Amino acid sequence: MNFNPFSIFQKDKSNLIVPDSILVKRIKSLAKNSNLQVFSNIAIYLHRQSYNIELMLYDNTRGIYIFEIKKWSFDDLKNATIAKAQNQEHSSNTLAYDKTQEIIKRKFNEITHSDGPKIYNYLLMENLSAEEYEHLDDSFKTLLPKDKIIFSDSLTSDIFKKLENEEKIEVENPVQNLETLFTQYTKLQDDGTFLFCTPKEMEFLDSPLKATTHFSINSQEAKGSLLLLKAIIEIFKKQSRKIIIVKPSILARDIAYKKMLDIVEHGIIEFDMNAIELLTPLELINRHLNKLKKPMLHDLSALDPQLLKKSYDAADLIICDDAVLLHNTFIQYVQHIQKNKKVLFVNLSDSEHSLEYETTSSVEFLKTNPLAKTMQLLQKFSQQHIPAEDILVVSNPENKEKLKEDLKYFLAEKTIDIESSKTLLEHNLKELKLSTYDDIFELNTKHIILLDLCDYNENQIEYAFNLATNSVYVLYDHSCEMIDMLKEKYESNQN
Repeated sequence: MNFNPFSIFQKDKSNLIVPDSILVKRIKSLAKNSNLQVFSNIAIYLHRQSYNIELMLYDNTRGIYIFEIKKWSFDDLKNATIAKAQNQEHSSNTLAYDKTQEIIKRKFNEITHSDGPKIYNYLLMENLSAEEYEHLDDSFKTLLPKDKIIFSDSLTSDIFKKLENEEKIEVENPVQNLETLFTQYTKLQDDGTFLFCTPKEMEFLDSPLKATTHFSINSQEAKGSLLLLKAIIEIFKKQSRKIIIVKPSILARDIAYKKMLDIVEHGIIEFDMNAIELLTPLELINRHLNKLKKPMLHDLSALDPQLLKKSYDAADLIICDDAVLLHNTFIQYVQHIQKNKKVLFVNLSDSEHSLEYETTSSVEFLKTNPLAKTMQLLQKFSQQHIPAEDILVVSNPENKEKLKEDLKYFLAEKTIDIESSKTLLEHNLKELKLSTYDDIFELNTKHIILLDLCDYNENQIEYAFNLATNSVYVLYDHSCEMIDMLKEKYESNQN
């Protein structure tokens, strides 16, 4: 029997799930004890294609180990010979004849203009022992060297020795290597940099969605990117053909859309951008009304209850961001039109599933004259050379107008009056931002000054707290139940 060298290394696309065999367990155990990162059944996205890797280890001191899992037994191979194809290149440190290495190098070259880390290929022979290997035809031993095969009877120590034989090198930017290779797991930070996801975040991104899924993420910065990555992965995995992400306002929608373009460009991925749409609640409802040839709405409170009885094929998946702040009637509407499809409601409150992040911002409560203290803090920030774009001041509409007027004469920095009903093009977010609690969606910042908390509900206040990554200043001239509750929560956390 003569084996086709192409078919030998061709992946079985009908079953891409890595079996949790004893051999795989040993490799995962080795990775854990050796501080290596292990990835199972993971994809590389490049342009319009998705390329699967069954099992991979990443070593900061050596590079990438790729394992191909084979079920061949001695009986399958004992009468076989293998010949190398004439048009096939073969490297001393590789086994695979598929395009995995080429794709990895292409991805690195297109993003970092380099070949990236070294790549080593190994074969996991789950049903072939080292002794049985010795009785195979010599053609196998030439093309499949023993030191590149993990046998069914290989102990963890044997595997470790083989991997340790690879040359130890200084890997430049080890974290960036993973960010480059697996861009579907790389979050866009507010400062424009990218950060590789945590295992919990990757689990969220890969988890299948139920008909209705409730999820809580207590970090605004992380949430924005994760929802976009979730949508992109759903499209690439063909779990959904059409996705709508609902953002509470026009400005929030535009900010999120810009983030999505940046993520797609960084990842060197291509797909029909119309497959993912970002809409406000009003835009989604008016699209439905337009189809029914009914008058458009200007306010969700005027939503006709009859619309809850009309079917509408809007998308395979609707993701409602900040659902806890959306109108209850709209939530009911989404549940109605998606009763045979999928919907993901994302809140910043307790839910059936959640991603919790440690609070890194300091919180300071100051009983004072709020307007005067705001001016002092802004002057202090200016003296500390904190960029104006890193500051957000949130108040009720009346105090926002007073601050806007006073700042004309008090600080040299220009201010931008946030109106979430306007587009991103109508805002210069590089300036000091003044906003009300109804307009703060997607306005992640480093420093936030909060006034008039007693005028707003807990969900709005909680949202505002989660916008800041460095510091939160709560200014109030008299206490109230809201202030007392927040002081108990945040001051006890910091202590």
